[in-house]
Amino acid sequence: MKRKGGDSINSKYQEYLTEKGREKLASYSSMGYDVAAIAKKIGVSEKTLLLWCSKYPEINAAIHSGDMADRLVEKALFKRAVGYTQTERVSQLSKEGEMELVKVVEKEVMPSTTAQIFWLKNRCGYEWDGKTEDEDEEGGVVVLPEVNKNGG
Repeated sequence: MKRKGGDSINSKYQEYLTEKGREKLASYSSMGYDVAAIAKKIGVSEKTLLLWCSKYPEINAAIHSGDMADRLVEKALFKRAVGYTQTERVSQLSKEGEMELVKVVEKEVMPSTTAQIFWLKNRCGYEWDGKTEDEDEEGGVVVLPEVNKNGG
């Protein structure tokens, strides 16, 4: 299959085996693009990109490098949602000019309701979307029947 400019789509994978090409794929992955979106960005079909991933571990690793970043953010969000304890070490310069540990402090970081809501809306969306069962999806005008002004 020939593309514009005469280069074969079958040899295009070589561009993404280079360090620069893998960095490009990894940057798309870290920005949250999925395989289909990355394929579109680099001008190949999703099927072609998946084939490259199965044939070339370097391309596969670059495509999925953003997955690790996602896991780290999920872990940090969860930690913030439930609260945690952190250890702070306070050091200062001694008279001899060396850093010495002065004290160790354990601090409790309280859970964040914002992080909890965000987590729940993303993990259990339909249960936490903020709507009640009675809410209509449609907006509009409610027309009430006319009231007889003569008392009847």
